[in-house]
Amino acid sequence: MEFRLPDSIKENFWKLFFIVMLIVSIKTLFYDWEFHLYGFNELDDYGTLIFALIVSALESALITVFLLWVLGKIVKK
Repeated sequence: MEFRLPDSIKENFWKLFFIVMLIVSIKTLFYDWEFHLYGFNELDDYGTLIFALIVSALESALITVFLLWVLGKIVKK
């Protein structure tokens, strides 16, 4: 099974993605993972930071696609 996004989502994805990524990253880094409590003295801390940013990017992509899908449904009606 192949998953293809509509052209309307492909056109506007990058316009909305960076805004959503910024909001989700701030929430993830400061409230969910609480990185302000880390010392960043070990390489493991940096690996955790990179992992959290990758998870934030994936979450932002899903949120962006969902928002554009909902917006497309609302505008279509």
